[in-house]
Amino acid sequence: MSGTNDPHSGLTRRSFLKTTAAIAGATAVIGGTPTLTALAQSETGGEESLVSTICRANCFQACMLNAHVRDGKVVKMSRGNYPEDIYSGCCLRGLSMHERTYSDARVKYPLKRVEGTERGAGEWERISWEQAIGEIAGKIKDIQQTYGEKAMSFNVASGNYGAVQGSALRRLMYSIGGTAPAAMYDFALGWGTNRVMGGGVFGYSNEPKDMIDARHILIWGANPTWTQPQTWRIILAAKDKGARLLCIDPIRSATSQYCDEYIQIKAGTDLYVTLAILNEIVKANRIDVEYVKKYTTGSFLIRQDTGLFLRLSDIAGGELAKVRDAKTLNAVGSTKKDPAYVMDEQTGSIKLYTECDTPVLEGEFEVQGIKVKTVYSALKEHMSQYTVEDASDLSGVPLQTINEIVSIYASGDPVTAYTQYGIDHYRGGHLWGQALAILHALTNNLSRHGTGIGGPGAPKGTLSPLGQNVAMSRGTNPVKADKCNGIIASCAWSDVVKTGKFKGKDYPIKGYIGNCDNVASNRCQQRIWVDEDVKNLELIVSLEIEMTDTARYADYVLPAAFWLECTDIRGNFSNPYIVYGGKAIEPLWECKTDNEISTLLAEALGAGEAYPHRTDEEWIDIAFDSDAMRAKGFTQRRLKEEKALRCLGTEEEPWIIGGYGAEFPTPSGRAELYCEIPGARYDYGQDWQSEAKEQQFPIWLPPNENWPHAEIRKKYPLSYLTLHQRGRTHTQWFASETIREIDKEPYCHISRPDASSRGIEDMEVVEVFNDRGHCVLKAIIDDSLPESVCYIPKGWQRHQFIAGGYQEMTMNAGDVCAGGYIFYDAVVEIKKWEE
Repeated sequence: MSGTNDPHSGLTRRSFLKTTAAIAGATAVIGGTPTLTALAQSETGGEESLVSTICRANCFQACMLNAHVRDGKVVKMSRGNYPEDIYSGCCLRGLSMHERTYSDARVKYPLKRVEGTERGAGEWERISWEQAIGEIAGKIKDIQQTYGEKAMSFNVASGNYGAVQGSALRRLMYSIGGTAPAAMYDFALGWGTNRVMGGGVFGYSNEPKDMIDARHILIWGANPTWTQPQTWRIILAAKDKGARLLCIDPIRSATSQYCDEYIQIKAGTDLYVTLAILNEIVKANRIDVEYVKKYTTGSFLIRQDTGLFLRLSDIAGGELAKVRDAKTLNAVGSTKKDPAYVMDEQTGSIKLYTECDTPVLEGEFEVQGIKVKTVYSALKEHMSQYTVEDASDLSGVPLQTINEIVSIYASGDPVTAYTQYGIDHYRGGHLWGQALAILHALTNNLSRHGTGIGGPGAPKGTLSPLGQNVAMSRGTNPVKADKCNGIIASCAWSDVVKTGKFKGKDYPIKGYIGNCDNVASNRCQQRIWVDEDVKNLELIVSLEIEMTDTARYADYVLPAAFWLECTDIRGNFSNPYIVYGGKAIEPLWECKTDNEISTLLAEALGAGEAYPHRTDEEWIDIAFDSDAMRAKGFTQRRLKEEKALRCLGTEEEPWIIGGYGAEFPTPSGRAELYCEIPGARYDYGQDWQSEAKEQQFPIWLPPNENWPHAEIRKKYPLSYLTLHQRGRTHTQWFASETIREIDKEPYCHISRPDASSRGIEDMEVVEVFNDRGHCVLKAIIDDSLPESVCYIPKGWQRHQFIAGGYQEMTMNAGDVCAGGYIFYDAVVEIKKWEE
């Protein structure tokens, strides 16, 4: 969108530098001091103590760290140790945590936007905590009394995985009522695998260290060398043990350099390739027949008239015969309560799947006048439309290479598909997850050692301390649920703010308060926040560590304590442990913990009884006050002494979903090859039904923009990605001094052919744009990129660009069924910037 109106519009490179200097000068109001210099001076003399803690960023790696404290200051960080060395490690982000603690980028005092200035103008006045809490509470009361409890919107994101601080604002919402924008990031993949394996949107991965026993690891749409360094060490250990690594990615990533084979694929075509591989597997019956019969629903009989399983109640009648709604049928264990029938190959008659050891896998039959077909037969028929020849033409992956992947899955060797959220970020990302999970189920690559779909590695139960006790998330005396059950999908939230309507009914949202978030940077189509949301809200409050994009557009910014300044616990994603995060120092300046800030607001709002002040340690005790924790023998005292406690599995037998004879957390207790009634994760008034009704099996659903045949590619020919980098976790560490030494400023990465055809030189200032927005920054000619693909690393803040921002060009939309933002479903054009 060349020529887009922008707060930075009209800037030359010279005026850009002046603006940057002005922002730096504003730290006098925020409270800037030469803290790092003072820190360096403190590194001599004094006794040193070590405090065991943990990184609480949302990169999933959950590195244990030691804070070295001298003379009351944290002078450096070093690697801590898990009980298992394979999970011990750290990266530059963790090692620079003490820099973030003392950084001039910290918000040090309560700030209020200067009366009469525009949001985002950067004009602040320092105020007292008493004034801040009093004024914010007064405005919240006014909004809720005028518009109702739900008019206050509370956003709690994933910027702090500490159980106490990360859920503090949510407890306030449950105490006074409010609306929560429903998160839409990183959920599509799990929404698809959940249809097959169960476990929810994050419960599809086996314990990461089990990958060591894999014979083949397909690293598909992920770059763990940069983004998951501890998990990458496990993958390398598997390679040392003999595993063959394949990297499938549009970009020749850093990870691809270490793999045995790099397979370049066109952006947005991964789903079609997987469907074609699945077709080849079933067409030739290259499956593990015994596993499919015993541990999947492949032999279940589907009624041809209703598309549902033939159940006991269909034949015997009873109360359950009338229960055919999606909520019931998709619930864990529902098919065991009203069992499905299979055809017994020995007797030639139907039997309940729970009572038959010899089911027929293929065939069509008639049972008491009802025509039925096995799931596996229906699957073969459905998949036949997706050929490897068409997949090769669409994706650019050679036909021979696709067939080699087919052979890998059919080999009988243990195969792990390691993925994160690259493909998740397209329309249809959940269908890729569904197809991949079915492929793994058919080939017995889900629940034996060395197999599975590797990703976040969050086995169900690992995060139990965060949610076992209601008081952890809702306060000790929660209000009635109808005061705080308003959950609106993030992509619809702005429209509700603008119109005051949700699904045709009045729903005014007038206030916003957030912590552990940076919504202005991380949400798609950034200009909606900048141009619309900030104008339509009466109150914006940000509890922040640093001056993020969201904080810059707030009315009040409250200085939150950083991780080393408070005690907390963390349940992990990339290993099966919960960890104690020790407090190394007292909160600096006038910072307060999220816990304290939230309870101060609760008291000022008259909700002190529902949400009383408790110390961090008292809340941790509440987290452990559950039958599940007592059964494990877990207490805060034990965790503090041992530092890390294993939640699931053992060192000798790593946790595996459906492993060791356990059932899958699905309706049938088996891997579900067929989803009877596909649904949507969120219902915000979108037409999800027309797509879901075709998704009993995975189907090809092309991206909106970012695939080769999209019509919009004629106008905007470049695939646009916003990739994770080593130096940031989402937007965290954007101001880290050490990391900025090696990652000085944002760049647009463009392929050599695309740069040449546009006359763009290396390090030349360019404008990246589409109809939604633009971004002005320097270009880097990157030979790892194929033609027609470009990217800007995510995490940079708006003031760090010459103009615009990297999220302006993305689309404020989600897959209508999966409820996940389609960050990578975007295309752009690039041209030289004309000053």
